[in-house]
Amino acid sequence: MCKVAQPSKTDAGETQNKPSFRFLMSLESFETSATSTTISSTSSVSETSLKQETATTRQSSENEASHNTTYTCPSLSSCLLTGSVIVAVLTLMQVACYEILTALEDAHPILQDKTHRQILARHIGVDAFSCIAVSIFGWSCRHINQDVLRDVYHKTLGRWGGNQKTLSTMPAAGHEQRLFTYHPGGFRVALFFFCYQVKNLYDTIVWNDGPEFIFHHIFSLFTAYGAMSPGCGHFYAIFFFGLCEISTGVLCLLANFDDEHGVPGLGDAFPMVKVALGAVFIFLFILCRCILWPIFSYYFSRDVLLALKGSDSRTNERRKWMKFFLVSLTGLSLLQLAWLGQILVVAKEELTSVGLL
Repeated sequence: MCKVAQPSKTDAGETQNKPSFRFLMSLESFETSATSTTISSTSSVSETSLKQETATTRQSSENEASHNTTYTCPSLSSCLLTGSVIVAVLTLMQVACYEILTALEDAHPILQDKTHRQILARHIGVDAFSCIAVSIFGWSCRHINQDVLRDVYHKTLGRWGGNQKTLSTMPAAGHEQRLFTYHPGGFRVALFFFCYQVKNLYDTIVWNDGPEFIFHHIFSLFTAYGAMSPGCGHFYAIFFFGLCEISTGVLCLLANFDDEHGVPGLGDAFPMVKVALGAVFIFLFILCRCILWPIFSYYFSRDVLLALKGSDSRTNERRKWMKFFLVSLTGLSLLQLAWLGQILVVAKEELTSVGLL
């Protein structure tokens, strides 16, 4: 007979002390689950920390880049090429305007005089066109200057309305950002304005407009050049070289009716046109040169003086130019006050001559 093998005592003891298979599987499953949870938690924490560290690094880089914002103006060769094209276009505009007036010389006796056509071509094709064009460039960037008007509003009308807690939109602490931040639109305005003043200075000398105009154009030339190279105040160039030139554009049209600097007899031939242009010019001159100009001059002068007191490396590179800007701004502002007096006197005479006063 075959004997059935019986387990030994040792085997029986091991069998009794050995955990059940199901228990081992449950324990292994628990350990695996716990390990997975730990790894998952560790991975999530690591991923979250990595994201936070990356975000912090990115923010620090952005802050550092913002703090170190400097000028990256176009190259000198690019500016010279662009400037040459602009001056050439203005010259062609003058020639084209003259040819159009020559074709229309039979329309009015005034146009039959060659000198009259040349004067009209200059004031319309170069001066008025340039001033209106650069003011349009400035208008396209007006959002950059909106903090100036907001700050003025909050400090005047806002306080009258009972709002005393509004923070300044033009804080003194932000003067370096306003002076040294590169604005492509501001650079474009300064470049076009510079090129126009080159052409305008040449025409002023040729036509013998007077020393005050030569003074104005030379100071404007150097100021625009300083804004481009080494570069400073693009934030303010949008107004000084752009927006406020709309009044000058209308003045250039009005200059055609002046017997000394324009076409003799044109004002007598079209008196109401002269009065209408004069009214528009006075309104724009008061708005741009008598109201907005002092406001922007105050903020610009404050920012420049604060920068000159500091030790920023960007200020040290432009210190002489900043001082020149203050001198130029003062001279041009005084010149505009003198022009305002002349404008009021001439306006009174013209309104009296047409019976409106």
